[in-house]
Amino acid sequence: MYSVVLIKGKTYAVMGHVFLVNQVKDVEKKVFQYLDGNEFFNCTEVKAPVDDPKTDEPVKEEEEPVQEAKTYTETELKGMNKTEQEAIIIDLGGDPSQLKDKSERIAFILDHQQQQEKTGE
Repeated sequence: MYSVVLIKGKTYAVMGHVFLVNQVKDVEKKVFQYLDGNEFFNCTEVKAPVDDPKTDEPVKEEEEPVQEAKTYTETELKGMNKTEQEAIIIDLGGDPSQLKDKSERIAFILDHQQQQEKTGE
């Protein structure tokens, strides 16, 4: 398992991951290798003890997508800054540069959240 923390800047998107400053994120080996040595990141390899029975249970991996699939309300989105909204848009598979202003970003997020709820993603 590999852990990455953005230590400089506000957000950074790479290989399908969006990193927010000071947020610890578990990543796969290829993302770790790509970011290791980058001055904007603190990258660590987390080794589980060999005789720890918890290593056989993928509990943490199953919980993580549930946390990322948070449904935001319009009020929450209005209270966020541009960078936070753009990070959500990237998580939803969108391109923030295609959206002109705050109202378009909020509309995009709300629309894509509804689509994901309908498709069960």
